[in-house]
This record gives sequence, structure tokens and C-alpha cells, in this order.
Amino acid sequence: MHLPAAPSDTQILDIIDAWIADLARGDYACAHARTAHDAYYGWTPALLRAVIEGYGSPEPYADGSVYRVTPAAEARGAAHARCVERPASQDDGMVIAEARHSLPLNGAWSDLTATFRVEGTALGATLVLQEIHVF
Repeated sequence: MHLPAAPSDTQILDIIDAWIADLARGDYACAHARTAHDAYYGWTPALLRAVIEGYGSPEPYADGSVYRVTPAAEARGAAHARCVERPASQDDGMVIAEARHSLPLNGAWSDLTATFRVEGTALGATLVLQEIHVF
């Protein structure tokens, strides 16, 4: 999904909110398609599911718990992280912003956080999923 060349924080967070809604519906393929991916992490829909279910690890959680994304509007508490940061300078012209957003899991906001970068492209900008881990 493309963003305008100079996306606002709201536009970036709106796409992340839609990505979280995809995950809450269990539509990992749609969530995967909504973002670009850093080749280093090798994201696939199955890996997204495994990392979320394992609370940041692709392996099952130690006590056997399984975590699922909850619709944001139904989650208790407040998101630990929901922010967009802009680099002081854009020397390479590629990274426009970085974003972090907590995930609502099993009915409550968690410290499992997705990190993204926003990169400039010939068509505007795109949201790139980087990591999903506990901060």
C-alpha cells in the first residue's frame, strides 16, 4: 500500500491501524500484503502468525499460552507505543519516518511491538514492516 510522498503521522498510523485490524480478523495474508518487507526478516503470513502467537518468538510461548491480536477498540489499557519519529536529516532520501505500535493481544494492550519504516519510492512512500518483538 502506497502513501503520499510526504505522509502525515496520521496517514502512517492509519495504515498501521488497518494492519492491526487485519491481524485481529486473523487475516495474516492481508496484513502481509498491506506492507512491504525487509528481506532480512523474511516475513510471510505464517511467520507473522507464529511470532504473534509466540509473543515475539516464532517458537511456542514457554508456558503454552497462545497470543492473538484483539481488535484495538476492545483492548483494555492503553498502547505502550504508538508513535512516528522523523529522522533529523534525510541524507539518503529513502527513510522518511520510523513508527512503533504496540499490539493488542488477548484483550489487552501488550508490550509486543511492531516496528516499521516509511521509505520514499517513485510512487510516493511505502510502509515497511521491520520487527515484531517485546520492547
